[in-house]
Amino acid sequence: MITLVFFTDVQILILVTSLVILIGSTVIFHLDKAKTALTFLFIGAIGLGFFIASLDNFLVLWDEQYHALVAKNMLQNPLKPTLYSTPLLDYDHKNWAGNHIWLHKQPLFLWQIALSLKAFGINALAVRIPSIILHAIAALMVYRIGKISYNARVGFYGALFFSVAYHLLELVAGKYATDHNDTSFMFYVTASFWAWFEYKNSQKRYWLVLIGIFSGGAVLVKWLVGLLIYAVWGITLGVTDKKKWLQIKSYFPLLTSFAISLVVFIPWQLYILFKYPAEAAHEFQLNTDHFFNVIEGHDGDIWFHFNAISDIYGAGDAVPFLLLIGLFLYLKNATTTVYRVAILSAVIITYGFYSMAATKMISFCIIVAPFGFLALGALTDWLLSLLFVKVKSRKLEMVFRSMAVLGLCFFLLNLSKIQQYHTDWKPMDNNNRNAEYEQMAVIEKLNNTLKEGNYAVFNANKRFGGHISIMFYTNCIAYDVIPSLAEINDVKMQS
Repeated sequence: MITLVFFTDVQILILVTSLVILIGSTVIFHLDKAKTALTFLFIGAIGLGFFIASLDNFLVLWDEQYHALVAKNMLQNPLKPTLYSTPLLDYDHKNWAGNHIWLHKQPLFLWQIALSLKAFGINALAVRIPSIILHAIAALMVYRIGKISYNARVGFYGALFFSVAYHLLELVAGKYATDHNDTSFMFYVTASFWAWFEYKNSQKRYWLVLIGIFSGGAVLVKWLVGLLIYAVWGITLGVTDKKKWLQIKSYFPLLTSFAISLVVFIPWQLYILFKYPAEAAHEFQLNTDHFFNVIEGHDGDIWFHFNAISDIYGAGDAVPFLLLIGLFLYLKNATTTVYRVAILSAVIITYGFYSMAATKMISFCIIVAPFGFLALGALTDWLLSLLFVKVKSRKLEMVFRSMAVLGLCFFLLNLSKIQQYHTDWKPMDNNNRNAEYEQMAVIEKLNNTLKEGNYAVFNANKRFGGHISIMFYTNCIAYDVIPSLAEINDVKMQS
């Protein structure tokens, strides 16, 4: 049962205001005022993202705290990503959780976080602000993709479902691996597809530039899968005329965009190979190893990502099958064969690639989540249209559609799960929030006691990995180990 009593008054105010705005957006859309509805949708999505991102005033274990610390250190030098800005003990450059030069992820999303930290200060909410914004903007792109490839109503339903979906919001909040990295990756891949749909719809050449920028940005977040749009684009070239697959000039727009992508992401790769050759070589090899070997215990069978559909799109064993029905309807009624092939190719390539890869994580396939939520929108629209096929009352249909769509949004949002993991509602089943509070108490005490001096702190953890959060919130260099006498003397000599 959801009582909301474990949220603060301010949190409830933000939540209720955001939901009211989204309700208003839905009603306004059904009154045929799409532009106003989309404005409300964007504001509501920002509010909902802000709500969930502000629930935890600490950095989340695992990934978020590492991303936050590296981004903080990049404020000193954006071209030198570091975990330990000043390593006092020996380290293994291959250990991303304890090294100096940190190239474990591409830098674009870290630069975004660094800019937010610069603007809003060193705090957990500032780490999450870029994800809040990108998630809301992506919803508008989902609408445009849906409108172009199907119709405005399915586009709006898909965008609304995308905005309230629990899993995507938890990535904004830093809760699930790999948090802001995955949100940014999904944004840039979605943006590249949006620009491609706009280009196919209008044939205006400036969209080619945007496709290149966005897909290059995707690579600068999470490597070469960010070029997915080009595989899809190549497949669709000869759909309506097979001769185009053999005509060189047919590839000119694609190659133009691809060249722009190269300009976006290649310079960083050359820079790190020259500047940090050992670390760069290791990370490039690790990227390849993810496909052939299970990394850090993230394994699963061939059905892993199919089963993960329930996590991404809503709990329940029937969800994957409902989504497949929705995808069938979406493809069947797509406005052109080219769009139909593009959407199907994107889904098959993504799920096929990650299903074959040895390393598996739940969020890997969210880059095609926009198509998944549009499929859910297509299914919803189809069912509602069946109900009203013989009903002539426009007002009745508008009211019932709004209620049905908002009811589905309630289940997608999953407020009970948000309350469970982000409050003290269930202290035995909330990912040990007490340990997080204890770690923050240590950090507050360190800040009050040590002030602005340069200190090394050992045995720093009140919860696992707490030393990383200490380095984010303080100026200390922190380790989770108890040093030997020789190590203490060595540290003293470095001071």
